[in-house]
Formats: sequence, structure tokens, C-alpha cells
Amino acid sequence: MKKAISTIGQLLLFLVIFAFGSFLHPFNLHWATTTAASGAVRYFIPDGLLLAVGVFLAIVTTQALRKRMCNTTWTVVAFLLAIAIGYALKLGFITQEL
Repeated sequence: MKKAISTIGQLLLFLVIFAFGSFLHPFNLHWATTTAASGAVRYFIPDGLLLAVGVFLAIVTTQALRKRMCNTTWTVVAFLLAIAIGYALKLGFITQEL
């Protein structure tokens, strides 16, 4: 039960960090510019993804230093689920009309 609550908490943390970075663009990076047939420009803002990866690495490093590597599997599961949910919600994707 404790691992499930921890995993859900980490999932929510990663998802909130991903959304926060996607909406506020603290690094102001733009990737993968494409143009649609209607003339709209679509690109990806990776700021939320980079922030989520940074938090993920900080958690995994802390777990390694505390010798709690059995929890790392659940941290990876929470991270991958948060990224999948974020992409499904199209967090970070911006469309601008020309």
C-alpha cells in the first residue's frame, strides 16, 4: 500500500512539473517545427519534459544514495506513465496560425 501511494504521488509530481514547464516555458526552447496544410505552424516546447527529467534524476540519485534501489522501479513506472499521459494531453505542443 505504501509503494502504491508513493508511486501515485510521484506520478502526480512528474505530471504537474511537466504541465508547469509546458505552459510557462522557463527555458523558451522550440523543437520540431512543422507546417500544416492550413498554414499553421506546430512545434513542441520541451521545457516541461526537461524539468520532469531533472526531477526524475534527482529522485533516482537520492534513492541510490540512500540505498533504496527497490523503489527505483516504481519511480521509473511513475515517470513513464506521467510522460505518456502528458503526451496524450498534448502538453508542450503549440499551434500558431500564420
